[in-house]
Amino acid sequence: MTTLTATQVSFDAIQVGDELPKLKKTESQESINNYGLLNRRGPPPATMGKNLHTDEEYASQGIFAGTVNQGVVTCAYMIEALQLAFPTQNVLSSSFNMRALEPFRPGDVVTFGGKVLAKREEGGKRLVEVEVSGVNQLGQTIATAKVTVPL
Repeated sequence: MTTLTATQVSFDAIQVGDELPKLKKTESQESINNYGLLNRRGPPPATMGKNLHTDEEYASQGIFAGTVNQGVVTCAYMIEALQLAFPTQNVLSSSFNMRALEPFRPGDVVTFGGKVLAKREEGGKRLVEVEVSGVNQLGQTIATAKVTVPL
């Protein structure tokens, strides 16, 4: 099997089973807080309430028993992994369906990778089906995504 690279990828050369390059991400409370601030874009309205992802005291009482990475950030990491294998313009034109399976907590180290499941031509388009997953340092799959990349 081959590891795909965005600068050399072509539809004809891709084979089922080819792998995406590995991308390792370490999450911290600081990065979780920073994304929360960036995402907020200004002070919250009084009715907004506390955030179960970023507010440490509030999150400690919630379903995850602590703060966790927001799912949109996990998606961004998966897209970054795809960009190592495919040109950015193709990745941004992809269909992307992610499922979160386990919390991505501060201190976790998650390795994202994936493989080609299929390729096909449909309606004049060349499409590559890819599965992307993130696995933490405990061996738990924290998220998977099915992606259709047009080439």
